[in-house]
Order: sequence, then structure tokens, then C-alpha cells
Amino acid sequence: MSMAVVLTKLNIYNLVRFLFPVTFLTNSFAIAVLFMIVIRKMVLSLNSKIKVKLWWASLIALSVVPTFIWVLKIPNFNQFPFGTILWAGFVLLTMDRLKQLPIEKSRKLIRTIGPISIIVAVILTIVFNHIGEHLSLLQPGFVAVSHLAMLPSNFFAFGTALYVFDLLTKFKIESKLSFAMLFGATLFNTHFLMIDSFWNNLWKTSLWDHESTGSMLLGCLVILIVMTFFVVLIEHLRQLAETQIIERKPKAAVSFVVSFIVACLSNVTLLLINTLFNVHSVFINGTSRTQLMLLNVLLFLALTIVIYTIINRLMVSTIVSLALLVAFSFGNYQKIISRNEPVMPIDITSNLSNVNEIADLVNIWLVVFLIIVIIAVIVSVVWYERKIKLSKPFNLYQRLGAGIISVAFLMFFMAKLPLVPSSVVTWKAKDHTITNDTLAKQVRYIPHPGDIWWDFKANGPAVAFMSRFSIPVMDKPDGYSASKIAQLNKKYGNLANSINKTRTNNIKNDVVVYILSESFSNPNRVPGVKMDQNPVPYTDQIKQQNTSGIMDSYGYGGGTADIEFEALSGMSLNNFNPALSTPYVELMPKLDYMPTVLDLFNTKNAIHPFQPGLYNRINVFKQLGFSKFYNTKDPNKVTYTDKLNGSGYISDLSAYKELNKVMNENKNGQFIQLSTMQNHMPFKKNEYKNNYPISGPFTGASLDKLKTYTEGIHQSDQSLKYLINKVNQEKRHVTLVYYGDHLPGAYAWAKDNDENMTKYDSQLHQTDYFIYSNYTHKKVQKPVVAPYMFTPMMLQQTDSKVSAYYALLTKCMETLPAGEREKYMESDGKQITEDKLTAKQKQLLKDYKLIQYDITAGKHYLKRGSDFFKVKED
Repeated sequence: MSMAVVLTKLNIYNLVRFLFPVTFLTNSFAIAVLFMIVIRKMVLSLNSKIKVKLWWASLIALSVVPTFIWVLKIPNFNQFPFGTILWAGFVLLTMDRLKQLPIEKSRKLIRTIGPISIIVAVILTIVFNHIGEHLSLLQPGFVAVSHLAMLPSNFFAFGTALYVFDLLTKFKIESKLSFAMLFGATLFNTHFLMIDSFWNNLWKTSLWDHESTGSMLLGCLVILIVMTFFVVLIEHLRQLAETQIIERKPKAAVSFVVSFIVACLSNVTLLLINTLFNVHSVFINGTSRTQLMLLNVLLFLALTIVIYTIINRLMVSTIVSLALLVAFSFGNYQKIISRNEPVMPIDITSNLSNVNEIADLVNIWLVVFLIIVIIAVIVSVVWYERKIKLSKPFNLYQRLGAGIISVAFLMFFMAKLPLVPSSVVTWKAKDHTITNDTLAKQVRYIPHPGDIWWDFKANGPAVAFMSRFSIPVMDKPDGYSASKIAQLNKKYGNLANSINKTRTNNIKNDVVVYILSESFSNPNRVPGVKMDQNPVPYTDQIKQQNTSGIMDSYGYGGGTADIEFEALSGMSLNNFNPALSTPYVELMPKLDYMPTVLDLFNTKNAIHPFQPGLYNRINVFKQLGFSKFYNTKDPNKVTYTDKLNGSGYISDLSAYKELNKVMNENKNGQFIQLSTMQNHMPFKKNEYKNNYPISGPFTGASLDKLKTYTEGIHQSDQSLKYLINKVNQEKRHVTLVYYGDHLPGAYAWAKDNDENMTKYDSQLHQTDYFIYSNYTHKKVQKPVVAPYMFTPMMLQQTDSKVSAYYALLTKCMETLPAGEREKYMESDGKQITEDKLTAKQKQLLKDYKLIQYDITAGKHYLKRGSDFFKVKED
């Protein structure tokens, strides 16, 4: 007992129950397992008289001792699992006594005690229910009676176990295992499955209000039998593995055990990396959501078994599995520190062909070193395994069986996890499937695809990763039909006609440039930042004189391609399913047509002074209709490639010179998309000759990054003068739509970082934007915008005619607050949810969603060439 007390006080049992979650039961189950492991040898070594006394003492004390502790409210003992520990000891002693009796005598005793236990349970239930009604006003008495009511629950669970055990023995299951072990497994499972359920049902707590007593008991009995078989199977596997290890002939049993260890290690390793080695956070999450952590382990186990069955060499399979874990963990860590999100399936599938681009973002020599070490270890293990002539662990039938079952398990969750709604509140009747309800209510899976990093930390690496294999595009809006889309076509066609009566310009004759300025956002909006001078004074000057304000960004530390997509297409990521994180990769390959601002021009070019392949840009830009895509690869390599001293990326000044060159290659109207690279991560300490002075309550590493970053955007601000000067020299009408895509992932508070990240969520998603024209200073009043609003704003500022599509977006821009990440940011920067919108705003948003759904996920009633996307000529 003293050892168990020490373990409990030190919370070591949390570690064990987290690393090795036993079943889909309770944390109390895991505590009892640990206690049994710790005291087994000590208890069973006692003489028989002492064991008999302990058995009776534990049986009597099972409900009485915890009740006295609860009633008396003894300090520091209320949370101690006395009942659980007593039950574990009782089961151990019962199994030991059972070994002393002949099997037939044991069966006869069991069949006698079973009905007696059930009868006692019923009598006690009636008594306690009657007494409880009269003691409800006396708090100590009521507490005592309500907790003593656990006594009939114990009797009921005990009686049920005896009956179930008798049933199982008829199938000769104990022939492979010890009689006592099977009995112990049944008794153990019954207690933890039945006792709380029975007690809660009797006392009408909310947990079981929706269940009848009969259905509750039937469900518990079914699960009991299944879980008993599960525990028996694990024990049988353990015995086989132990024998095979002793005989030095590892077979399938050893492979399964080693696979399980690798799976547990994989889960813990990636959880630690996903929390940036916040051990406390991992423990809290792991011990409070044991069932979910078990599901993660089982998914890793299935994947590991697939590897083992394919290779069919114990040591080689283990090393390959660990090598994959190391490689994946390294990539995962690199992405988290740079983008604040872990590796997702789309990163692997889309970037396998872009190894060169990815290599530019990481320490290539470290990668090479890891690869060499992994290869050397694998080769050494293969040589050693052949030298000692280790036999193959699986025969043909075992390989096929284990492999097929594991693949089927993985495919099932790959298909089902993405279908679980992100919030129980928003569930519809069709969402309440057996799988969804089980995952949400029993396993406690709470998907949060809108916050990818949180999703991986809270739900576990395997579950969150699997939930992103099959990405739904967008939920079907109510009322979607061909007639409804035709109605909206007419409605916004009429609105376009009304708008165009007061507009005279045709934008196709102008030069319009969209400039996505990498990570450009004035740090002065982030609480705690202190700077002696404004790092972007010229940008602020331009903003004061023109249409400008704050852009609500979808991303933090990343998400460039997503924001670029919104700005070009006019599609709001807020309307898509939150699981859709990268439209260029997950959506565009599925579509034949996507309306964009490019449709308004005859000539259109793109510039990105970096590798072209990331996020599928090279294919998407062709699909959207860009004539040329200037980047650092042939055939359209950028001409200007100068960099700031110390930087690894082409400077903004070089990018603007490239823009001026492309702009002058065509003397007519044209559209140009420029996405810069100068201020892309990583922000190395002392990267530039000068570091911009900045201070605040951030970590030392964070301040080093921010000094480099702020110096970079200061240089961008100075380079902007060159561009504005060139634009002002143009005789053609030129309009610049300039915006920062997201903040850098460089803000890390020295204290309470997670709390501050949540507290300042709004400020950490606010970037700068302005719309500048060399021939008009008309201002469009919109202090906070979303990227999809840029084109209707540009058309309004330039007095340009609109299509029905842009008439809809103009109405959205004028009426709706900026929407990103399932929130809406009002003009004062405060965030609200969709239910806070007015009835007029909700109706407009519904129209917008219907059109967006039709274009991206619906029947495509509005196709390429539709009047809905055309600007009517005079």
C-alpha cells in the first residue's frame, strides 16, 4: 500500500496510464492496473491467513472507506482513488484464492454467489433510495447514503461478473489460459464498466437520462464480454511473447508487442513535438482524454504492423519504423517552428515533387546528416540480423491477416474522421451516426480544423493527421438548386446594371497590380511591442492618403498561398469547410473553372521571385490563365535577383524592378500578381548589418527574430518609394493593391505565451493594406477587410464596371464585416461570430455561400462563359 501511495502522490501513475492506455474504459481502470502490477508479488507472497483477512477487509471497505472520506472531507484525500485501489487488491486476492480450489468447486461456488449478489444489490437499492428521500435535507447524511449506494452497484457488478464468467467457461476459453486469470479479467472489466453506469442510472444523473435501464444494462453486458476477450487476448499475447523471448525465437507475438511499444513511442514523441516539448501540457491532455490517446496509439500500431508484415524481419522492421519516426518528427518540428502548424497529408503529397524548394527552407546539411545516419543504422541492423540468422516472425497467413486488418482499420478512420463535425452545437440530424457519436461522446474527439496546431495538440498526432486525408470542400447550403442559382444570377445581374449606370471605366484598359508583401505587418499593433521609431513611415503616409486599413488575415506565420487565392478569386475561406486549408492543392485540381480578377483582363502575368512549385502554384497559375509566371526557374526567370546583405531571399527592391520591367513589356492594359519573398522566415539573428531596435515582454529568441524581421520590413518600406515613383511616372492608369499576407511566426511571450496568443488573436491576424492609383485619390471606406474584398474595392476606386459576380462581392464588401477563421472582424478590430450578424447580413452571406458552393462544390450551374461572370459592354 505504501508503494501505491508514493506512486499516486508523485503522479507516476499518470505517466503509465498515458503511455500505455489499457482499454476504452476509465482512468480508474488504468490506476487499478498499475496498482495490481506494483503490489502483485508483494501480496501473493503473504501467507494464506493474512490473505484471507485482507480479502474480507477489502470487500467490506470497498464502499465504506471512500464514503467516510467523502463525508468527513478529509483534506488532500478526497481525490485519492481508495475505491479503485481496494478493488484492484480484492481482485488479486480473489484470483489467488481461486487457484487453491478445484475448478468444479469454483464453478459451483460462483453459481451460488452470483444470484445472491444480484438479490442483495436489488434490496440495497430499494433501501438506499427510500432512505435517501428522507435525508436529502441533511447534507452529510445524504452524501453518506448516496455514496453508500455504490455498495449495491458493487454487488450488482460482482454478480454480473460471475454470470458472464460462467458463460465464458462454457466455451472452454480457460483451456488456453488459467481459470483464475479469466475470472480476474471478467471481474475487473465488469466492475469498471458496470458500477458507474448502474449507479448513475439509479440516481438519475444527466449522463444516463436518455437511456432506459434495460438498454443501459444490455449495452454494458455486450461491451463487458468484448472487453473481457480483449484483456484475455492481450494476456495470451504477453505469455506467448515472453516464451518466445526466453527461447530466443521471436515470432508474431513478439512483433506485435514491439509494434505496440513503437506505436506508444511514436505517439508520445509527436505529442511532445507538437507542443514544443511542453511536458505538462502533454500529461494533462493525455491523462484527461485517455480514450482518444488510445485511438492514436492504435492508429500508429496499425501503421507499424503494416510495416512489419511487409518487411517481415523483426529488427529491420523496428529500425525502419523508428527511422520513419525520426524523419517525420524532424520535418514536423521544422514546420511547427516556421509555420506554427505540423505536417499534414497535403504537405507530403504535394511536395514530393518539390524537394528542391523544400530544401531551401531547411538546413540541408542537417537533413543529409540524418539521412546518412539512418541509412547506416538500417544497413548495420540488416547485416546483424542475417548474421544471427533470426527467423521471419510471420508466416504467409499471419502476414496477410494482420496486414489486411491493419490497412482496413486505417482506411476506416481515414474515411470517417473527416466527417465528424467540428462542434456538437452545429451538428445536424444526419451527423448523428454511430461512428460520429462514438468518436465525439465516448472517445471525446473534438475536431478543430480551423486551428490546425491546436487540433494536433489536443486530438493527438495520428487522429488529427488521418482526419485530413479526405477533405470536404464546403457544406451544401440550404435551398441550393438550379432555380435558386438562376434567381441569384438575375438578382445580382440587375444589381450590376444598377451599379454600372454610375460608372464609366472598363478596367481591362488599366494596369492593375496585386502585391502580396510577404509577412508585412507593422509590429506596433501587437501588445507589448516597444519601438523608438515607426519602421514603416512611408507606408503609413501612403495609407493616410488613400484607401487603406487593416486586413484580417487567415494565417499566422504562414498561409501565403491561401490568402493569395482569396484575393485573386473573391472566394472566402470562411465559407469553405474549415478542414480545407490549401485551396491551390486541395480544391483547384478538382475544378475546370475558377472565376478570378484575371478574367477582367486580356494580358495577365505573375511574378514570384522564388521556386515556382510550392503549393501547386505552377499548375494553378496556368489553370487561372496567367500568360507568364516569372520566378527563379526557366523558362521565365526573373532578371533582377539582388538580395539585402545577409538575406537568402531576393529583395523587394529587385521584385519592384522586375515588376516595372514586366509592366513596360506590354503598353496596354494588364493584370500582374506579385508575391514578394524578402521578409520570409527564417529570421536569423544579425541577418542584416543593422538590427531594428525593438523590445517587449518576449523571449530572447523571439526578440532576435523580431529585430531582424522589423529591419526587413523597414527596408521594404524604403523600397516602396521606388515603386510609387515609377507608378507616378506612368501615363497609363495604374492601380496597386498592396497587402501583407500574415504576421511573422516570431512572437513568443516569455510568460503565459499560450494565453497571450489566444488573448491577442485579433492583433496577430491584422496586416496592412492600401489601394493606390496614379490618377485618382478616391477613397473606399473600409477600415478592416478580408482578402476577397480587394477586387470589388479596386473596381469601386477606379470607377470600373462590374459583372454580376463582382456586384455580389461589392455588396458583401459594403455590408459584411471581414470574415476569416470562422469569425468576423468588425471595424474596431473586435471579433464576433456568425450568429451576431444582422438578419440582412445573414441573408447576404447566404447568397454568397450559395454562389461559392455552386462554383466550387456544387453542380456548377454557373460555368465558364456564363453571363454571371461577364462585364456587359456598352
